[in-house]
Amino acid sequence: MFDAFFCGQSTGRIIYGETYHPLFFAIINAISGEKTRAMNALELYKRLPRKNCGECRQKYCMPFALALIKGEAEVSECSYLSPEDVDELKKKIVHTDWREDLILRLREDIRDIDFSEVAPYIGAALKDKSLVLECMGREFMMDATGEVTTHGFLTPWMKILLLHYVKTGGRADAGGKWGSFSELKSGMVKASSFMRDCEEPLREMFDHGLQKMQSVLERSGAEDRDDFPTPYAWHMSLLPKIPVIILYWAADNEFASKVKVLFDSAADKFLDVESLIFLVEGLVYNIEASLSRTAQ
Repeated sequence: MFDAFFCGQSTGRIIYGETYHPLFFAIINAISGEKTRAMNALELYKRLPRKNCGECRQKYCMPFALALIKGEAEVSECSYLSPEDVDELKKKIVHTDWREDLILRLREDIRDIDFSEVAPYIGAALKDKSLVLECMGREFMMDATGEVTTHGFLTPWMKILLLHYVKTGGRADAGGKWGSFSELKSGMVKASSFMRDCEEPLREMFDHGLQKMQSVLERSGAEDRDDFPTPYAWHMSLLPKIPVIILYWAADNEFASKVKVLFDSAADKFLDVESLIFLVEGLVYNIEASLSRTAQ
């Protein structure tokens, strides 16, 4: 079920290299109005130029088609479509939001969970029969019905992520060993996606403004570490039981710049690797938003 979730954020997550996993096509049909006469994402994809030019935010035509169906992109953003094609496609697109349906299903599952039992295992606190969770420097509350609240803006992807974290209810002690994403259970299969969608965007942001990145990380609760082979290392808890180490090496005369995100060896007991990718993507998104506000 959560494979669908990870297709959701406008860059198309179920991708191995340049080949789309067959499950991706089943998912996009299921969430894009296949039961209606409106064009679904796969049909829309076939009407696009399919150049995978990288000029739009989604970079590839398949995720662009899905973003169009979800209302997260406009047909006119494709520079290879004629004005006539744009007008024709607009008439056939019906926006859907599968995320709210997924949230409702997760909330139904949450109703069967005893918060007092699960709270100690997932690093949450109990307050007035609600769970209190820290995520990337922010506090969130979840009541017995699965309703998630916080101060400030709350996106559907954050709700889904927190509901999934509580539903998984991982029970494990910190492994005490840091390792790369590929060392986690099933991590090798998704390692290239993690590097592309998480580590590379972080590296680019570090390259463009190291001091600004340091400030944003510190405001998000990250702490400097001096026990790794780089002067730029931070420890950060993305979720109570999912800490990460972010390492950055600046470019020099011999080597290009590099970012490596390390996980505690028990991380995959609390979220599957696809969820972990999306969690770190959330961090990337938050940093990008903070840097954008700073630049204004």
